[in-house]
Amino acid sequence: MNRCALTFTVRPGTESDVARILSWYPRPATGGPPGRIPLVRRVSVLLAGNRVVRVMEVNGDPTEVLVELGRRPRIRALEAALDPYLEQPRDLSHPDGVRDFLERARLDRVHDRATPAQLLPTGGRKSAQRVVLSCPVRPGCGLDAARLLARIRDLTPETPTTLARTTIFARGDVVVWVVDVAGEPEEGLDGLAAVAVGSGCAREVSRYVDAAHDITGRAGFRRFLTTRTMRMLTDRRAEVPSPMPA
Repeated sequence: MNRCALTFTVRPGTESDVARILSWYPRPATGGPPGRIPLVRRVSVLLAGNRVVRVMEVNGDPTEVLVELGRRPRIRALEAALDPYLEQPRDLSHPDGVRDFLERARLDRVHDRATPAQLLPTGGRKSAQRVVLSCPVRPGCGLDAARLLARIRDLTPETPTTLARTTIFARGDVVVWVVDVAGEPEEGLDGLAAVAVGSGCAREVSRYVDAAHDITGRAGFRRFLTTRTMRMLTDRRAEVPSPMPA
């Protein structure tokens, strides 16, 4: 499954209305005949300030999958309800308009690492809980910050962990960090903070992010992770169909 992310902003002051609309996001449908792998396995929709982030796990080319999903009545109705609140208008009434929007909203995947099952708690990947962070960066520093954050996960590749999968997306000065934790989310973020500070990465990251406090110590970096956690509006998974009998 390909993991992808989209982001867009809504008009300041409309966040509560937008949250209400996006909370209706439907469970991903299978997208094909019985026994077929779903087009979309999981959809998470989040909000921080007036920025919306949508994280999806799709089967196939993300753009083509999203164009196909845009033809479905429930999705079209939700997106139409959202349109009046967007800061930048869009036209989803035809495939070219959908592709134009997706190109503007798409975040580039900078880092993606899934932990081998033997390093996770038993059954951890299936029960993983998702935390998504929106990292404030200084102008022009988005990619540098994203690459430094990715190093935190790469420092302990063979160590047992509760971090089932981490993905970092970036585009311009927008950096989004998706953390799937096989256990309590607080435990996973504690582990990230410990490695970040112990390795010296936290000090390097502090040069690129616009934090409101010192993040070079463990407590400060942990506080940074907490304050940058996005509000989860919906997190839905498809029911994986059973294979068709031979």
